[in-house]
Amino acid sequence: MSCMEKKGFATRQIHVAHPHLEGISPLATPIFQTSTFVFDNTAQGAARFAGEQEGYIYTRLGNPNANEVGAKVASLEGGEAGVVMASGMGAISGTLWTLLKAGDHVLADRALYGCTYACLTTGLIRYGIEVTQVDFSNLEEIKNGIQPNTAVVYFETESNPDLKIADISAIAGLVHGLKPDIKVVVDNTFVTPYLIRPLELGADVVVHSATKYLNGHGDVVAGVAVSSKEIIHEIAHYGMKDMTGAVVGPFEAFLLNRGIKTLDIRMTKHCASAQRIAEFLESHSAVKKVLYPGLKSHPQHELAKRLFEHGFGGMVTFELNCDKKRAETFINSLSLCALAVSLGDTETLIEHPASMTHSTYSPEALAEAGIRESMIRLSVGLEDPEDVIADLKEQLDKI
Repeated sequence: MSCMEKKGFATRQIHVAHPHLEGISPLATPIFQTSTFVFDNTAQGAARFAGEQEGYIYTRLGNPNANEVGAKVASLEGGEAGVVMASGMGAISGTLWTLLKAGDHVLADRALYGCTYACLTTGLIRYGIEVTQVDFSNLEEIKNGIQPNTAVVYFETESNPDLKIADISAIAGLVHGLKPDIKVVVDNTFVTPYLIRPLELGADVVVHSATKYLNGHGDVVAGVAVSSKEIIHEIAHYGMKDMTGAVVGPFEAFLLNRGIKTLDIRMTKHCASAQRIAEFLESHSAVKKVLYPGLKSHPQHELAKRLFEHGFGGMVTFELNCDKKRAETFINSLSLCALAVSLGDTETLIEHPASMTHSTYSPEALAEAGIRESMIRLSVGLEDPEDVIADLKEQLDKI
């Protein structure tokens, strides 16, 4: 373990992998806005292409800005290496293309981000990969879902949008006990390594939509995968370089690095505000149900208390005591909560999963995943929580 790896989370989110530049010492990493890199001579170029010498060749194969972020997120997640890609779906698809081949089987949770669901159920199956979805809160269903050709088990730390908490250590222990070579892949976007680190609980690969909390400012689209050095090398040189080409730009990597430097501070505020807003929503007569891990009413509150550090996240899902049309009027009438489908930003965002982020699901699949027409997803921002509560209350009082 290096000296920096022994430091605290906040220190590492700022200092890990800061590049050394001979002759100058910039506090902020410069933007290496270049497509290619110049070799000193043909021997050096040949050595780098052969993997015999470290160094940069071409930004699709590596760039100082992207490499800094990959190493930094790997440190925060407790992994050996990380690779940054052009989007969260780039990280997810690049990882899956690397770990899977025709004839393999994927076992996945029923509740997943809509584009992940589409990638699995309409994308991968076109290329001879089998996909089965079960309820990952039920270990018996997972056990029964493992097949002789299962190569990947895929789920989210906190499922989107119903905020079901995965018992990662129990799932990973079960899966690896049945078949050690299965790769357990966990999407940690909603939670971030500040709250839960899946690799430390037995997962093999962690993926993120870095667009969300890691960046935190709504101005970057990016993704990250973290795992062992061997797996990340394969993902970077096959899943990203050859299969998807989902290469992040140097400027986007620069902005992502800047966002990560305040991750712990932002997550602390997101968590505290979300807890207060969830408690308010649960107390209002117009609200039928609130799903938030920090509430005692959450079905997995005790598990959440065991897994989460520093708070229970910034996502709140709730249902109203009204029909879909009235719920739409409620959403449209809000003034401070922005109607948008991302999350983890400084602004509080609200959306309707069934018709927006999870529109790729069929009505039957929505029902199986527990995603109801009356369900509303709230990404709590960094505003004063009293102002967000006032905005919600004004419209809830009208129902």
